[in-house]
Amino acid sequence: MQAPNPIEAALSRLMPPALSESAQHSIEAMLDELAAAVPEQPARVPAKPRRARFAVALGIAASLAAMVALAPRKTTVTLPLALDRPATVIGSGLELVGESDRIEAMSDEGWVANPDGDAMQAVLVRVVEANTLRDEASGIVVQVSDPRDEMILMPVSTF
Repeated sequence: MQAPNPIEAALSRLMPPALSESAQHSIEAMLDELAAAVPEQPARVPAKPRRARFAVALGIAASLAAMVALAPRKTTVTLPLALDRPATVIGSGLELVGESDRIEAMSDEGWVANPDGDAMQAVLVRVVEANTLRDEASGIVVQVSDPRDEMILMPVSTF
C-alpha cells in the first residue's frame, strides 16, 4: 500500500468526524416534529403567467406611447358642409328665407375616458347655424348666425 500524500493527510484531519447513530436519530426526530408543526402551504402558482401579463401590459403601454408620440397634436379641418332648408313664415312679420347648418372646423382632441372608463376619441367640431330672415314690411334681409362648439366622442376599438 502506498503512503498517503501529505496534502491528503492534512485534509483528512480538517474533515469533521461522522455523527453517532444516536445523534443522527435525534436530528431526524427533531426535523419530523418541526415538519409536523408547520401547516401545509398551498402550492405556489408559477411566476410565468404573471410575467406574461406584465409583458402584455408593457407591450400595450409601449404601443399607446408610440401612438401618442406619432399622432398629430391639433389638426384643424375646414369642411364646406351646409344644409339649406325651405323658407317658412315666422310670427311678428318675419319670414324665414333660409336656414343652414355648417361645420366650420374640426380638431382632434386626443383620447379621453368616458364615465365608465372606456377609451374614447374626442373630436371638437365648430358648428355654425345660420338663419336668414326677411322683414315683410320693410323687405330688409338679416342673417343671424349661432356658432357653437360640440364635442363628439367616438369609442376606440383598436389600439
